[in-house]
This record gives sequence, structure tokens and C-alpha cells, in this order.
Amino acid sequence: MDNNENKNYDNIHLNQNRPQYSGLPKEEKPKNEEKKHQEHHTDEDEIDLRDYINVLLKRKWQIAIIFGIAVVIAGIISFSMPLTFEASNLVKVGSIKKIQLQNIDDIKSVFRRETVLQQIRTKLQEPLGLTETTTGTISEMFSIKEGENDGDQSVFIEIDGRAQTPEEAVEVVNAVTDILLTYHGNIFAGAEKTFDVEMETITKSKEKCQKDIVKITTDIARVNSDILKYETEINQRSSASTEGQGRIAESYINLLAETKDQKENKEAQLLNLEQRLVMLDQEIQVKENERIYETRSTEVEVPAIPPETRIAPNRRQNVIIAGILGIFIGVLYAFAAEYFSKEKA
Repeated sequence: MDNNENKNYDNIHLNQNRPQYSGLPKEEKPKNEEKKHQEHHTDEDEIDLRDYINVLLKRKWQIAIIFGIAVVIAGIISFSMPLTFEASNLVKVGSIKKIQLQNIDDIKSVFRRETVLQQIRTKLQEPLGLTETTTGTISEMFSIKEGENDGDQSVFIEIDGRAQTPEEAVEVVNAVTDILLTYHGNIFAGAEKTFDVEMETITKSKEKCQKDIVKITTDIARVNSDILKYETEINQRSSASTEGQGRIAESYINLLAETKDQKENKEAQLLNLEQRLVMLDQEIQVKENERIYETRSTEVEVPAIPPETRIAPNRRQNVIIAGILGIFIGVLYAFAAEYFSKEKA
């Protein structure tokens, strides 16, 4: 008994001190489990994707029918819509003294006014056959946007007109352009009146200055004559021997001094007038340059021509969009129908 107990004790002791192994390293076991987990998910993803494809194949005719209905409806609507053509005028905005008559925002605000829209409707009433019911759509028949500048500080705007025929599109854009030209013409006419008043004022100042120069030049000539006369009298009495002759000579000397002072004042006035005349000539030259090179009225740079192609409706684009939308709706319908069929089962 004692020997058996000792043997059992030794075996237990050895087993306690011996390292325990589970067949695989502890670090490798989680990796294998993760690999199995990933393979399991991959299999599930493949099964789910296969199920989706099977649903689409199962209900492909229903998807095709929905796609076809969407395309047909889009085609019918596109072909039943009225055609829209667009014509454009490129307008060079006028300026006064290099200052633009109106910027693009001010021009747009003018054409948002009811009175201006009414004027456009009146102009288009006969060529387009407009009625009172179409007044509200006038603002949709044209648009104004900033055009490309040519680098010489000129400002261009583009006026677009839209209608159901190319000729009517040109009528629309020309009607809008005529109103703009008339409006800017009134502004330009008012500015030209101001310009003419300024020019007239400068011209009158120049004429007065020239008259004053002539008058002062005459006065200087008269003063020179007086100076010469006084000098002659003084020279004649230079050898005066009596007191009376001496006093006369002294009076001529005083007159000569006063006359020379007058001459200096007249010459100073003449110099100022001549300088002012030069300045007035420069102002006139500036005004003339402003009129010729820096002031111009608004004008059409590139006139509108009847467009060859329409801008709307874009039938091909509409059909393509409808087809994509039809496929999307068909796929949703297929999955929904499959889901509800499984629920009933």
C-alpha cells in the first residue's frame, strides 16, 4: 500500500509540473477560428448575392415591362411637348465718360418690372399671337446674362429669346433688345444734354477769356503810349530852371510811376487770362475726347439669326432618364414582390 501511494503521489506531482498542451499553439487557434468565420461569411455573401440574382432572373419580364412602360411614357410625353428654339443677341452696353450706363444686375431689375413686361407682350402680340393669358409667361420667354468681354473695357450682355419656331425666337429677342436700346437711349440722351451744357459753359468761358485778353492787350497798348508820352515830357523838362517847371516835371514823374504800376497789373492779368485760356482749351479737348472715344450708346454687336436646332425637349435624354428610372423601379418591385410572396407562403 505504501508503495502504491508513493507511485500515485509521484505521478500526480509529475502531471502538475508538466506543461499542458491543447494540440495547437494558443496563438494559432484564434487565427484559425477567424479564418473559418471569414469563410463562413464569404459563403453567406455568395449565397445572398446568388439569391438576389435569382430574384432578378425570376422576375426579369416584370422588370422589362416596367422599363418598357417608363420608356414609352417618356417618349410620348417628349414627342407631345412643344418645341423650343432659342435665338441670341450680343449687345454692347453703352457708356458715358467710361462709366457703364447700367450693370447687368440693374438691367435685369428693369426687365422684372411689370410695365416693361407689358411692353414686351405688346410688341409680341401680333407676331406671336399672344393673348392676355400669356402675360404671365413673358418673363420665361427671354433671359439676360453677362457676355464675354473683348479686353477693351467694353461690357457685353447676351439676350436670349425662346419660342416655338426659329423665327418667333428671333422676334422675342429683338423685342427685348429694342426695349433695352430705347431705355438706354433715353439715359444716353439725358447724359448728352448734360454734356452739351458743360461744353457750352466751357466754350462761353473761353470766348469771354478771349475778349478779356483783347481788352487788356488794348489797355496795355494805351498804357505804353502814356508811358512814352510821360517820358517825353519828363525829358523835355529835364533842364527846367524855374520852380514851376520843376513841379510840372515832378507831376509827370508821378504819372509815369503810376502808369508803370498799371502796366504791371495789366500784364499780370493778361498772363492769368492766357493761362486760363490754355486750361479751357485743354478742357474742351478732354470733352471732345470723351465724346468721341469714351462715350457711346448701347448697340447690337452680333444680331440674332434663326436657330437651326431646338433646345427643348431633349427627347433622347428624357428617354434615357426614364429608362434608368424604370429599371430602378422594376428592381424594387421585384424584391418587394418576392418578399411578400415568401411572407404569404
